[in-house]
Amino acid sequence: MEKNQLLVTMRPEFLRGESAYTGKILRVNLSTENMWVDEQPDSFYRKWIGGRGLILYYLMKETLPKIDPLSPDNLLIFAPGLLTGTILPGTGRHAVGAKSPLTGALASSEAGGWWGAELKRAGFDAVVIQGKSEKPVYLWIKDGLVEIRDASHLWGKTTGDCQEIIQTELEDKKIRVAQIGPAGENGVLYSAVMHDVNRAAGRSGLGAVMGSKNLKAVAVRGSFNVGLADKQLMQVTTKWITSNYKDMMGWASSYGTPGSVKPNHDVGATGIRNYQDSALVGIDQLDATSFFPLLVTGRDTCNRCPVRCKLIVSYDGEEKIDPRYGGPEYESIGGLGVLCGISDPVIVAKANELCAANGLDTISTGGTIAFAMDCVKNNLISGFDFLPVFGDGQSLLKSIHLIVERSGLGEWMAEGSLRMAQRVGKQSENYLAVARGQEFPFHDPRLKNTIGMGYALSATGADHMHNLNDTFATWDGADVCARLREMGMQTPLELWGISDHKILAYQYETAFKNFLDSAVICHFYPYEYHHMEDALNGAGGWNLDKDEINRIGERIINLARLYLVREGFTELDDALSSMAYHRLDSGPIAGKSLTPLELREALEKYYSAMGWSSTGVPEDTTIERLQLVEF
Repeated sequence: MEKNQLLVTMRPEFLRGESAYTGKILRVNLSTENMWVDEQPDSFYRKWIGGRGLILYYLMKETLPKIDPLSPDNLLIFAPGLLTGTILPGTGRHAVGAKSPLTGALASSEAGGWWGAELKRAGFDAVVIQGKSEKPVYLWIKDGLVEIRDASHLWGKTTGDCQEIIQTELEDKKIRVAQIGPAGENGVLYSAVMHDVNRAAGRSGLGAVMGSKNLKAVAVRGSFNVGLADKQLMQVTTKWITSNYKDMMGWASSYGTPGSVKPNHDVGATGIRNYQDSALVGIDQLDATSFFPLLVTGRDTCNRCPVRCKLIVSYDGEEKIDPRYGGPEYESIGGLGVLCGISDPVIVAKANELCAANGLDTISTGGTIAFAMDCVKNNLISGFDFLPVFGDGQSLLKSIHLIVERSGLGEWMAEGSLRMAQRVGKQSENYLAVARGQEFPFHDPRLKNTIGMGYALSATGADHMHNLNDTFATWDGADVCARLREMGMQTPLELWGISDHKILAYQYETAFKNFLDSAVICHFYPYEYHHMEDALNGAGGWNLDKDEINRIGERIINLARLYLVREGFTELDDALSSMAYHRLDSGPIAGKSLTPLELREALEKYYSAMGWSSTGVPEDTTIERLQLVEF
């Protein structure tokens, strides 16, 4: 074997199809080109499951406090979960993690598609990457064989072109590619890691971490079958969802997340013109009934998913839209459209394409551009050749190009809205919509108060996925309510405010969501605890119950909190920026928002309920109960 190659022998249990995990965690040091394998025991997988749990374990164990996120000392971790690649629908996902260059906190983001399952089939449960290559490289992983290959010819390429070159070079069109675009190469602090060209591990700047290591891509191909300890037990849940998904997930099969754009706008859930307005003129053009006939030409899906919620869009007018890059989800339409005051669906779809081609998080891209537009509107920025304007589609598209190139005002915007506000000064922080330095997703905390508390608490910065969505929990037929009833709670929940009842519901639901992000499972699937009991026990041959699943989620939340404490965050960083408290004069949420005092009171109750000190640090008894003493 050459120095830049490694061949790993697989466990007999995995080769016989008796194990859902390979037992092999690939380690790569790009500085030295050394590669090796960690072999973890069964107890490791039961305790951490994979995904976010595995990411936090390695970050806490193998990185020093307060490292520079863009230094060779940071780890970049690709982590499928225990259930990734199994027969269970909804498991076509994996996690990517590191220390975030955007927030200085945890970066842990999930992506759909096919890459995660392909990595498992290639023989690895995760890839942990450290160091920095002297030149651009990519990893090639196939059936236990790993190679570091030159990527000088790929540097500067868009994601679509890069994937095609790798597949041609390696003579296999079924190779799955995780990669960065030019935005990651140029260190944009909210650049993404793209998979299958159009699936993003989007949040917190993972693309910049990958670019700082001179790592362009990780290409994978596998032929091993991901097995199960008890296939019959797994099939209990598989048969249930196969029989029920058409009824329970009809929204996803019909319009997918874009179907919620106009309904969310109409109830006040989507920020408009950087949270300053109550309605967007032309919103009907972004409604799915208008958007689909104009742009949608097909549907795509992820591994082991019958739902096919992923859009394929194309357009051959003045703006050409490449169907390789899929189509915009709700969050992308909200950020690149509604938040920037733009109702032209072609412009929004083109902006989404540019983000996918260049490797940008659409949420932070939209949030940062909208913040810049607000600063321009209020005469806070001058001295640049170009300034973006609300409602101007070409302003949006040019802003994205400048961000990728880090040119002109794009140099400021490439650092995210918080750092941009620090550059602008002049009270520009009054127009910020961030928590822990990351831009809000498009679930307005003025309507969804508990989700706002979740933004403040999230170890990754503002995030809507590992959270409790207030409006979802007001309908008793929702899967979140079914799970809360399993834990003995009364449902549905009230919409407004953050009551003690909602704080308890938030504890349970965020534990479940953090478990899902470790397993790793699509949040759109309406699984309940008893479904996960059968799935996990079928995969691992275990006997865990809902209380252990909840405890796994609790463990991950608490380890993430310990990571924040280690990195210097305090309870004062559990906060929301100004736009969360900006009250509108009209519209469905006129006069509504939490106050900073109400949020602080809710946070103090949450700390107490979690077994944390009054300053938000997990107590020794909590650390012992959750088996975190080693950290």
